[in-house]
Formats: sequence, structure tokens, C-alpha cells
Amino acid sequence: MNKLRTILAFLVISLSSHAQLANGSVAPDFNLIDINGNWHNLHQYLAEGKVVFVEFFACHCPSCWSYHNTGKLENLYQNYGPNGTDQIMVIMIEYDQWNGANEFNGTAGWTQGDWITGSSIPKVNAEDPDRDIFTDYNVTYYPMVYKICTDKTTELMEISYSTADLFQKADACPGALTVNRNEEVIEMVVDNKNKKIILKNIKKLKSLTIIDITGKIIKRTEGNNKNSFDTSFLTNGIYLLQIEDTGGSVVKKVFIQN
Repeated sequence: MNKLRTILAFLVISLSSHAQLANGSVAPDFNLIDINGNWHNLHQYLAEGKVVFVEFFACHCPSCWSYHNTGKLENLYQNYGPNGTDQIMVIMIEYDQWNGANEFNGTAGWTQGDWITGSSIPKVNAEDPDRDIFTDYNVTYYPMVYKICTDKTTELMEISYSTADLFQKADACPGALTVNRNEEVIEMVVDNKNKKIILKNIKKLKSLTIIDITGKIIKRTEGNNKNSFDTSFLTNGIYLLQIEDTGGSVVKKVFIQN
């Protein structure tokens, strides 16, 4: 059986990488349940204004394991997913139809290790009748990572992309990530000369979090009555400002040039 699986895996990986969905293609919808029993509907996430990253992988795949251990998608999910700014969704879909729980947790079977510990990204074990998704997305090798914008268009991502690169790719989608229901209410002035950020039309502030382009939290300030915040400790570059007040939350992109 292992010999057969090795041959099949070789055939999949050996197929031309030019067979993936062409950039700009409309993403086929899917409604899949992950290994924890949670459902994931692509078009629902897109309707919520989220950019979705889908990784196709196999537990036995060495290059998938290497990519997994870079933490690039995990960092993206942690900082911009449901427990972060809630602007991005990441889903991993496993290709090998013979795999089960043992392969995911690394305890037995044909697997590179424990895919669960230290990883919070939802993972789908796609078995029949859900395996049509691999045909829908022309999965001919792995790891394969697609970015899907809210207009349902796809773009294949290079696995060499850093977390910062992936975020910038997401931000390039129509309806940039900085757009939020509270966007028109809260105003922000970046005063690079005096090294400060000024917030206007803000209600009672609950928190303000400064995040760099890699997804790292630089500083978090709990609620206070201030509307002016020091930026002198920041190096030049692009940052995300996550602002939460009693009226809701908003994420704004700022460029610091001290």
C-alpha cells in the first residue's frame, strides 16, 4: 500500500504546475467540515468581507511539512484571523484520501509529523464526496496556496512569500483590508513631524493596538481618555492600527516616517 501511495504522490507532484487555476479565475465555492467538526463555507467568508487563503497539502509531503514549519500562514491566521483583526481566513485542506486522525497528529501512518500541535488553522480531511474540490481547484501538486479576494477571484501564492508579503497580497484585493463598518466614523491624523497619531470622532476608547506588517503586535494600549498617541518609538514603515471603542472596531493602515 505504501508503495502504491508513493507512486500516486509522485504522479501528483510531477504534474505541471501550470495546470493550476489561472490568476483571476472565479473561485469555486465549497462547504467543508474540519477535523474539529466546524463548517467552512467559502462564499460566506467572502460575503463577510474576509480575504481567504486556502492551502492544499498532504500529511506525507516533505515540502508541505517544511512550509508548515515556517509558520507563515499560522502567523497570518493568528494576527489577522478570528482571534486577531478578523479580516483574513486561512483553511488547510488535506489531499491524501487514506489519511485519518493518526496522520494529522503524527502518531501513526504516512505522515511527516504532528500537524495539530502549535497550529490553530482549521484543517479539513477531504474525503468522498468532498474530493471534487481538488478537481475544482486543479490541484496538481502541493503545497499549493490560493488567495481568494472578496470578489471571488483567485491568485496563486508563492510559498516563498513571507507573512508580510501575504498580508500585502490580501490588502491588494478590491475593498482593502482597512475598510470597516466603523471606518467612516473614526478619523485618524498621522502627524509624522510631531511623531504622533491623533484620533478624531472617537467614542470611549477600549483599546488601541499597533501591529507591524509581519503581524507582530508592537504595542497595545488599554482604554483611556487620550486621543493622541506617541509614535516616536516606531521605525519607518507601514503599520496597522486596530482601534476599538464603544461604537465598534476599525483597522486602519498607517505609514510612519519619523
